[in-house]
Order: sequence, then structure tokens, then C-alpha cells
Amino acid sequence: MARQNFVGIVVSQGKMQKTVKVRVERKVFNKRINKELLSRKDYLVHDENEISKEGDMVRIEATRPLSKWKFFAIAEILRNKGQQFAHFESMAKTDVIKEEAQKSKEFLDKRSRQNEMDSNMIKDIRSLQMIFNQKRDSNNVLSTEQNKELERIKTKYSIEEFSPNSLKKLLNLNLMAIESDLETQKDKIDIIQKNLEILLKDDIKSFNFLKEHGVEDPNTLQKNIRKNLIRKYLFKEMQL
Repeated sequence: MARQNFVGIVVSQGKMQKTVKVRVERKVFNKRINKELLSRKDYLVHDENEISKEGDMVRIEATRPLSKWKFFAIAEILRNKGQQFAHFESMAKTDVIKEEAQKSKEFLDKRSRQNEMDSNMIKDIRSLQMIFNQKRDSNNVLSTEQNKELERIKTKYSIEEFSPNSLKKLLNLNLMAIESDLETQKDKIDIIQKNLEILLKDDIKSFNFLKEHGVEDPNTLQKNIRKNLIRKYLFKEMQL
């Protein structure tokens, strides 16, 4: 006598030892409404080597009772989709780690350059302080090197003459640069938001945009995933 066989999809894996949950779908004719309906039933199935993954299409076969609720075992894996999903998931995690590492490196480099600029500004301010103290003690007589240093600072910060407001101007330069950078970033984000809205309204444009950036089949993506990918590539294009 042939053993009972079903074909189903693994819907849960890894929550129990050597056990997976397989969902079997069958069409059942309902006499009351005179129509075929889809019937679903979940089976706890024995997986001795724990090789099946969530998403695999498997053939299960009746066996001796292995526990109170387990009467089936996996006979073969018909379509190994779960392994592909696991592979794609591991690749995605690797890509996320690389992307985060790259962003962290860019952030640290930017902060290092900013700290270097701040450090240079502090050095220039201290140099000015020493020169003016020397100038006061020596009755307005400065050496050639000190005059060159003054000229260098004037040229670097676009200061015509040193006055009580010069130091204030010098200190405000860094703040102005930061405000300008923030304004530039805000403009870029506004442009990205506008482009995102345009692409989401037109499916053809959004699909072509994703294909240009290496997405093989945008039609299979859910709307929220497509939106996140478009936003990611727009930010990358604007170097944010």
C-alpha cells in the first residue's frame, strides 16, 4: 500500500529541533455553494538533517508516529527557494555592513578634516595673540617673520586690517561654513524628495531607474521596498 504523500511549502523553520511546519493547499469542492475552494492545512514534519529552509517546496510522506503531532517526514525538496532566500539575505546583510562601514569612514574623515580646520584656526588665533603681545611689549616693532605671519593670516581669512572685530570675524568663519553646509544639505534633500515623488508616480520611470542601478526585476518588488531602494540610490547619486 502506497504511503500518503503531499506537496507543500515550508512556512516555519528553526523553531523546533528537526521539525518544520509545512503548509499544504488543496482544492475542495463545496457542494453547498457549488464551487471549488482552496483548503489549507499545516503539518509538523520531521526534517532529520535540518536542510529545508522557509520557502522551500517539499514533498512530505507519511511515516510512523514520531511524536504526538508528527506523522510525516520530508521525502524530497522539489524547489529549493528557501536556500536562495537565505543566500540573498546573507548577501544583503554583507552589503549593509559594507555600506555602513563606508559611511562611517566618510563621516570620520569629514570630522577629521573639520577638526584639523578648527585646530589650524586655533593655532592662527594663538599666533595672533603672541604677535600682538610682542608688538605691545616692543613698542609696535615686529620682526620680518612676524609681519609675514600677519600677512598670511590676512590672506587666509580675507581680513584687510586687524581691529577689535577681526577676531570676532575670524571666530565666526567656521560657524558660517557650517551653516552654509547645512543649507546645501537641506537643498539636496529637497531635490531628492521631489525626484522620489516623481518616480513613485510613474511606474515605468521607477522601473527604468531601478534597472539602471542593477535591480534585475523591479516588478516583483513590493511598493515600500521599491520606494526604499529608489531613495537609497537617489541619496547615493547626491553623495549624501
